[in-house]
Formats: sequence, structure tokens, C-alpha cells
Amino acid sequence: MEFMSNLGGGAQADRPSLFELIAQDKMREMLEPALRYVIAVYAQRYPRYLIRIVNRYEEFYAVLMFFVERHYLREYGASFAENFYGLKRVRAPRAVKHAKVNIDDESVASSAAAAAAASMSALPGSNKLRERDIRKSLLFLIGLPYVKCKMDEYYEKVSGGEAARLFGDEFTQEEEDLTGQPLGVRTKAMALKLFKKGYPFVNALYQLSILAHYIGYLYNKTPYYSPWLRLIGIEVKRMSATDYRDIQQKARNTPKRTSNSLIESVQNNILGLLSGSLDFLKVLLPMSIFFFKFLEWWYQSDYYRKASTAGDSAEVPPPARVKPHPEGLPLPREANICPICLKTITNPTALSSGYVYCYPCAHKHVEDHGRCPVTLMHCRTDDLRKLYNDAGM
Repeated sequence: MEFMSNLGGGAQADRPSLFELIAQDKMREMLEPALRYVIAVYAQRYPRYLIRIVNRYEEFYAVLMFFVERHYLREYGASFAENFYGLKRVRAPRAVKHAKVNIDDESVASSAAAAAAASMSALPGSNKLRERDIRKSLLFLIGLPYVKCKMDEYYEKVSGGEAARLFGDEFTQEEEDLTGQPLGVRTKAMALKLFKKGYPFVNALYQLSILAHYIGYLYNKTPYYSPWLRLIGIEVKRMSATDYRDIQQKARNTPKRTSNSLIESVQNNILGLLSGSLDFLKVLLPMSIFFFKFLEWWYQSDYYRKASTAGDSAEVPPPARVKPHPEGLPLPREANICPICLKTITNPTALSSGYVYCYPCAHKHVEDHGRCPVTLMHCRTDDLRKLYNDAGM
């Protein structure tokens, strides 16, 4: 990936490839189902504490990622996934943001624009994120995906879901006659109908705008790989060696908070622990994604099927034979003779003791005595089981 992205030359060494940007987007998308799976598993063990989180998972995840993303944007100038891939966010140079440069016909203008961009980038902190840029980034990192998720869920609910798309209107609710209904009811019904008809087109435009920026970025026609970055005027660049040194220097120069008050000391320790935990997420969350994908592969593989059916294929040994009771009926010498009537067994029936009799003989004896005539085991008429031989009897 690094080799392919650096083929353009040293002038664009800080420009990440489209594959890197898509990879960090996919990583952000995989965090949500991975964390959902972990919480759902533990919610089965501790439903008292986690069932509310499962029921409101989208809101919980949005709040959690708000604090995570805000921490990384303030400390590293990048979102969590961007920082994991060694990327950063910088403010686009306003002087050349909308400049259209033609290398063949406007070489002078190109040189001037490049010089202006270089001079702006050389200013210390000129392209670093401000607090306003962080708020805008959080809006599109957290707010937009949350709204999109809720709108997708609502559309699935009102449109009938996959069944309606496969089988047409058979699975959609019939429209009610709104004649004579209050204005509010009719307005709500019309808005719902408009949403059902229009949302697929809005979603298509949403996806097409992202695809158009992907193509434009791939062919170096735009510095923005996302329409949302264009709206807020932020570009994504690679972190340089200077950026890594600055981060390490900042970590070393961070003064330790000291306080004589016990409450302030506890607060400082908690803040330090939270900051360290957020930094540790760079290791923990990718590991959780790997664990989630591994479980997904495991449950779909043949290894899981073999392991799950290994216990079913094991042969269960037959129970120990119950010996005849001394006070019970003696067993005949031939196995096809009924111990009760001493005739050839007809309509063979077995009791829970394992011995076989004629059905009329066994039924009458159990009904009268409630015991097996040979072993004297307690049994009921419900325990009688008819047997079938090769002749179909």
C-alpha cells in the first residue's frame, strides 16, 4: 500500500492512497458490530446491568465514540481510525482551495499557487485543527452516521423490509382511506408516503456522491475523498516523522498535575486513567475486531460443524440388563415365548424393564398389578412400547 501510494513522487508523499482511506473507513464501520457482539454476549450473563445498553445500543455507541473521537482529534489531530493508519486531518489552504490549475497553459499560475500553498503550510500551526474544526469533524463522524442509521431503520420499518422488496406490495400495509380524517393525520400520512417514495433516491444520491469523490480522488482531481470533508474544508494527510516527534515530545512535556487536596488528586488520577485508556484503544479495538471476525469465520467453517456434531455422533452404551426377580415369573427357555401365557409372542410389546411380551398379556398384567411380571419393576400402561420385526409385525 505504501509503495503504490508513493508512485506519484515525493511531491505527494503526504497524500494517502484511496485504499488507505477506504481501509480506515471500513475499520470504523467494523467497530460498531464488534462492540455490539461483545455487549450482547455479556448481556446474556448480566442482563440486569447490560440489557438497557443493548436496547439503546445506537445511542450508547454514539456517546462512547463521541468521547473517543474528540480525544483523538484534540490530541492527535485525527479520528481514531485515521490515527491507527498514521493519518491526520489538516485545514485546507483557503488560498488555493478553489483554484483550477492547468499545468500546460498556466504554468505561471501553477507556480504562484504552489508557492502560496507552501507559504501557508510553513506557518507554525496554520493548518492544524481548531476547536471549530473539531466540532465540525465530530458532527460528520458521529452525528451523520447516527442519523443515517436511524433513517435506514425507520425506512425498513415503514417499507416492509426485504420481503416487500422481493415480493412487492403483498407485504406492505394497505393505505387507509383518509377521507374525513383530521388535517394532522392526513399530513402525517402524506409525509410518510413521501418518505417511503423519496428516501431510496436520497440514499442513492448519498452513495453516488461518495463514489464520485472516490473516483475524483483516485484520479487526483480533488484533495477530498469525501463530500463531508469538502463541506468543512479539511483534508486527510499522512503523518510525517515531524508529527510523530511532536506527539512524543508533547507526551514527555505534559506536566503532572499535583494538588494538595485529596479530591483534586483523585480527579487528576481519574483523568489520567481515562486518557491512558483512550490511548490504549488503539490496541484494544483492533484486537476486538480481529476477535469478532475470527468468531464469524469459526461459526461458518467446517471445523465448528465437526466440533459441534462430535458429541452427537458418539455411541451411547445400552443400559445394564435388569435381572429377573426371584419372586417374578420365570423366563422361558426360548426367546419367542411369552413369559405370561407361555405361547409364541404375538403383537410383541416391550416394557421399561426391557422384556418382551404379548401386548394383551402385558397390558392386562400391568393394568392389574402395576409391575413387570419378570423383574417386578414398577411400570404403567404408558410404558408399553410396540415392537416391529422384519416381517412387519
